[in-house]
Amino acid sequence: MIVRKAIQEIRGFRYMAEHLDIRSGLGQKVFYDLPWYGSREEIEGELERVSKTIRAIQEDGRRAEQVAARLGLVKDIRKSVERVKEGVVLDDLELFELKRLALNNGQLQELVKDWGVVCLPDLEGVLEVLDPEGTRIPHFYICDAFSKELAEVRAELKLCKQRGEEKEAELLYWKGMELEDRVRGELSKALQAFVPGLEQALSEIACLDLLQAKARQALDMGLVRPVCAEEATVFEGLFNPQLQALLQKEGKEFQPVDLELYPCATVVTGANMAGKTVLLRTVGLVQCLFQFGFYVPARQARIVAVDEVKTSIGDDQDELSGLSSFAAEMLRIQDMVEVIRAGKRALVLVDELARTTNPLEGRAIVNGVVDFLTTHRTMSLVTTHYSGITASCRRLRVKGFVEGRQAGEVTWKNINEFIDYSLIEDTGEKAPHEALRIAALLGVDKELLEQAEKFTEPVE
Repeated sequence: MIVRKAIQEIRGFRYMAEHLDIRSGLGQKVFYDLPWYGSREEIEGELERVSKTIRAIQEDGRRAEQVAARLGLVKDIRKSVERVKEGVVLDDLELFELKRLALNNGQLQELVKDWGVVCLPDLEGVLEVLDPEGTRIPHFYICDAFSKELAEVRAELKLCKQRGEEKEAELLYWKGMELEDRVRGELSKALQAFVPGLEQALSEIACLDLLQAKARQALDMGLVRPVCAEEATVFEGLFNPQLQALLQKEGKEFQPVDLELYPCATVVTGANMAGKTVLLRTVGLVQCLFQFGFYVPARQARIVAVDEVKTSIGDDQDELSGLSSFAAEMLRIQDMVEVIRAGKRALVLVDELARTTNPLEGRAIVNGVVDFLTTHRTMSLVTTHYSGITASCRRLRVKGFVEGRQAGEVTWKNINEFIDYSLIEDTGEKAPHEALRIAALLGVDKELLEQAEKFTEPVE
């Protein structure tokens, strides 16, 4: 998986991507093609670089802003560098872009020399080729210093114009153009020796831009450096950045939760509005952030690396694809099975499995999936409303509605403030039944609810 695909598939990742302070066009383009870090060494290496960048920003904010400003001047000129490699004669704009890259590289090299996060090359040779006058200013033109013959032609052309010798001046003009083209060819050829350095500069500058963006995001959002774990993923104070920001705008608080995931199925039950879907999406988001080398939204986090995150969290795409919700869901489950049977490490997240079919078969499907995931030691989180889940699994329950948690009357606007989203161990097979209670608190017609109560006895 690359970042571009994660943005499309993992809810909440787009929000994190949009809130990255990437300064350069180069950094933006490289970001979307970032690969998934599959090994512990890769993840820890990137997290250590982010950690060093955070310290650098905290220790010298003014210099960090200078770095960010300089990054904003860097363009994506990978195509121009490729043209140099291919032996193409560059035009003045391309030569200017290469000179500006060398200048920016030098400035950044000086600014971050003690950060220890990137290895910027020495491009002084590029400047010697493109800036023979040694002005070291960001502009480019074919000046006289590039060619003695060109300088002589230009001087003679100037005199001809002063004397009004139009025919001679025209001949000299075109000769000057030929000489300028010759200089461009010579410069382009001379730059071929510096292609490796130019490529390295572009790669390292993009890396630096992404590191400073990750670092600033971690500081702004209160993210934490995750620890690479081997057996269990453990979160303390897990939160969803997007939802937290929305609640803060309304003067409300997001309740962080603690969660442990082991190589088996963990089944989570709880009433509607208990935050089960948000929990799944947050876990999926955090796993992706971790494997792209980001800090994560939690107070503490120990995370096991996986090869893929597979989700079945229904959305509007089911209808758009022409499939029923159940059919689309079963295809996603089959995809998970194939990934697991292929021997890949997967984190599986399934929301309200088989909720659109009849309870008898739905319960059987949930039991079958849970049993499969546990048997194959797959770290997974499955939410359900069904009672009678007897397959081997770990069980958690959202505490749910709590009397007295909040003072005042319950309304549809504030009911979330009366819900405790904490996860507790659940040893029973019976799912909590709070729907009618919550409906009553929200002011649904009393007579209707009394009629509904008569039908709560299970039907075999």
